[in-house]
Amino acid sequence: MPVVPRPDELIGGEPAPEVVVACTSPKSVRLAAERGLPMLLGMHCGDEDKAEMVAAWTRWSRESGRDPDETARIGSHHVSAGVAQLADRREDAVEALVKAMPGWLRQGLDAHVTVDGRHRSMRDPVAYTELLCGLHPVGTPRLAADRLAATAERTGITRFALLAEGSGDLAATEENVRRLGAEVLPLLV
Repeated sequence: MPVVPRPDELIGGEPAPEVVVACTSPKSVRLAAERGLPMLLGMHCGDEDKAEMVAAWTRWSRESGRDPDETARIGSHHVSAGVAQLADRREDAVEALVKAMPGWLRQGLDAHVTVDGRHRSMRDPVAYTELLCGLHPVGTPRLAADRLAATAERTGITRFALLAEGSGDLAATEENVRRLGAEVLPLLV
């Protein structure tokens, strides 16, 4: 049964690469669980959906013959993807994203092709940006810390991949990353 190498394991004398599987359907969740791979859960779904995917992954991991400790070890590597934008007022953070993200989302969403050839209608980029702002740490540092802590509590996922460049501006992105490290992370420890 394949398992995820521990981060301290060596393969050919080198640290093992970390692998996570982007899961968007029950089929991909099951596939990751059966192969002993942690999940990357997309920014398009909220905590309830992510918690359901984690529960399904855990069940399928156990059904694949993994003991609870191995299942927990692998599961501790799940990642929740999201958008993070900080400002002194939530409205300003949302405005920064709603001004910039729909343009590049439109381009990416329009180019999306499913691997199985299914037709997919394109999401409305403005509505999608607004959805993301409602689901993720977009607002003040306190709101961002509270949202991250709530996601961790509701889903069991404590690792995050946050898109911090949603404004599309280099200086604003650098400031956003600085604030995430200086003003949000201390609230989470």
